[in-house]
Amino acid sequence: MPAPIETRAPGPPTARAAALWSDLADLLSSDARLSAFARRAAWVLVPFGLAMVLLVYGTGPEPQRNWYGDPLGNDFVQVWVAGRSALVGRGAEPYDLPVHLANLKAACGQECRFAWHYPPVFLLPAAAMALLDLRPAYLLWTALSLALFALAMRVAAGRRDAAVVALAHPLVLCNLAYGQNGLFTASLLTLGAVLADRRPWLAGLCFGLLAYKPHFAALAPMLLLVTGRRDCLAACVSTVLALCLASLALFGTAPWIGFFGTLGDTNRIILQNAAAGLDLNASAFGAVRLLGGPMAVAWTAQGIVAALALGLACRAWCRPTDPTLRAAALVVSAPLLSPYLPVYDLAPLVPAALLLALAAHRAGGLRPHERALLCAVPLFAVVREAAGLTGFPLGLVLSLATFACVAGRVRPWSAAPGRQPSGTGGLDVRTLTAPAAAGSGTAA
Repeated sequence: MPAPIETRAPGPPTARAAALWSDLADLLSSDARLSAFARRAAWVLVPFGLAMVLLVYGTGPEPQRNWYGDPLGNDFVQVWVAGRSALVGRGAEPYDLPVHLANLKAACGQECRFAWHYPPVFLLPAAAMALLDLRPAYLLWTALSLALFALAMRVAAGRRDAAVVALAHPLVLCNLAYGQNGLFTASLLTLGAVLADRRPWLAGLCFGLLAYKPHFAALAPMLLLVTGRRDCLAACVSTVLALCLASLALFGTAPWIGFFGTLGDTNRIILQNAAAGLDLNASAFGAVRLLGGPMAVAWTAQGIVAALALGLACRAWCRPTDPTLRAAALVVSAPLLSPYLPVYDLAPLVPAALLLALAAHRAGGLRPHERALLCAVPLFAVVREAAGLTGFPLGLVLSLATFACVAGRVRPWSAAPGRQPSGTGGLDVRTLTAPAAAGSGTAA
């Protein structure tokens, strides 16, 4: 059983400080204590975070604004507006920036500087959300993203408490506050990675649904191709084709023409002009630009990090590897390939850390640097603030730290005699005894 967290009677300030330091040192030295602390903290942070999202971002003094004066649901408003355009047969409008901005202003009553860069397949869920008014649509979007993320963490870990701890991660609150789709991305990547061998068609479906974010979706089918996972690859390709055909049938060819016509503008707006803010982009490219480096150096740094990520993913998937680590390698590598990685798209780092902790538990426990990484989770809450105030690319540092911990665990692996790897990434709950919570509970 995990060691209980001790409480001490109040004393002089120096004694209280010493006691606090002792407790923190225990977290850094004991998987069991770290797990117990994470679970207790989650039961406080999850309801607090949800209440904040619902009350602060989901309501406001005016129908279309939250209490910060921003559009209700923040970034979600442009999903809703694009969906409204698609529903009335004007699916190409989101790709015409002046028209899209005018539609946003008409919907929110204020200037919004959101450009639409998604492929037309994303108009399918956008149109579904737009069937509702903005506030209930945002609340439904929040509920669906939380439900899918919790399911993915439960499937990956095989434990309900691990899912609760994952929901307490600052990146979860970040996505809900922004009204972004990072939790959907992290969930689909995780489900596809852990089910690739056990449920190949379902895994392929999950990978294919990532078509709305091509820069995250590209890695999985490549790995499926080179490793000969034909059923999973067929399901992935079929899903992408079905989504493309559905968008063509419902919205016509105009959105696709608009999408391909704006790719150059997307590169200019996001990468060259950094219109979303240098503090938002947590990629290697963004880190160099944040530090004042030229474009050539930024692209070089991005190429190096992308090559390392691709190398780890290929090694884990092309050689005998613990299925849990194989899934972690895919999930942690996919975001690092993109030169544009807004802080909310760091969400795949949550399941990557969870899978890392599960693998560490089965291997005998967390290593000191892995435990230190998990103790640093609260830093994810200030990734953008740190970048904006200090010019320090904390988001990239945390991403690379998670990547390094996963890479340190990936090595040739073979099953014990008479036992074949399940490829479930930790689905067998029977293999997780009580101390497993030390691994799963520390993942967030």
